[in-house]
Amino acid sequence: PHTGMQGRAVSLVSSGTSLASLAHTAGRLGCTRSVVVTRGIRSRPFDPLHHSGSSSSASYASVFPRHCHRRAAPETPETGRRRLSFSAAACLTRTLTATAAMARISDEEASGLVGDVFFLDEFALRQWDDPSYGGTRFPGFDKAEFVRRIHEAHAAGAGLVDGYAPFCKHVFVPNFVAATKVGAIAITKENQHLLRSGYSARSAAELPVLTRWFPEADVEIPDATFLDVILYSRGQLELERAAMASKQERPALPDAPWGIISVKGQTEDYECPMTPITMMRNALGQDEGGSGVPVDREKYDASVEYHTHHAPLVAADSPNGE
Repeated sequence: PHTGMQGRAVSLVSSGTSLASLAHTAGRLGCTRSVVVTRGIRSRPFDPLHHSGSSSSASYASVFPRHCHRRAAPETPETGRRRLSFSAAACLTRTLTATAAMARISDEEASGLVGDVFFLDEFALRQWDDPSYGGTRFPGFDKAEFVRRIHEAHAAGAGLVDGYAPFCKHVFVPNFVAATKVGAIAITKENQHLLRSGYSARSAAELPVLTRWFPEADVEIPDATFLDVILYSRGQLELERAAMASKQERPALPDAPWGIISVKGQTEDYECPMTPITMMRNALGQDEGGSGVPVDREKYDASVEYHTHHAPLVAADSPNGE
């Protein structure tokens, strides 16, 4: 797709250049897979399609496509900077999909998904982008605006409420997303025949579990009056990433201390119990997609009581996990 660049050598001057800028350049060239080379630091994989925009802590970094021809240009004493050149011709077999995806990532980097206190974690993106998500969804609401509004509410006095573990907090705010419905409804004699069940997983790295749900189109759904914004500490998210091989090559997390991992639309201004299977997954450990927190029998019993009488809503034919 980049025939006008065939045979042309592109040099990336690395000193003071963020990985976001380098990833943007790589994406423009249609390169879907790259390597970061840093002076004094072992090379590590880098994927521009999943880069979040964080800068490298190294002083020198250059990005070049894997499998492209590489040659190191002389390093001058005056600048002390390393330059790596590569031929863009080797990238010509890449599709325009890479470029479009990189453009979307670049837009997100500048869109405000990260603030001083909170950032929108990739786990929560399902609620915007996945029609098979079981629970509250925000398909038409701007992600950056959502993050901005949560910061605004926190600054105005919406404090952090303790969750099920020290690394988990909640922020409860009045619902500000028009037409947002609750994520689960009560099971009644009138609607119980509409319940569906099946096995599914939240990701390919996790075990499928048995869940049940209501198809959104078949039931009446109340408007949400509150949003329960669920947070994990940055440190906990780092631990969970390190425990799963599938998360090893993801970009570094932002510096903000709290990641928004889930949002529940509800009519209560307090925490509703997580599902029993989520508690069990957490107890299985971080290498199975959980948090590593053991089951609390009292909280588990409360979860069973709540979810015996409630079920989540799914817009698609079936959910992706609980």
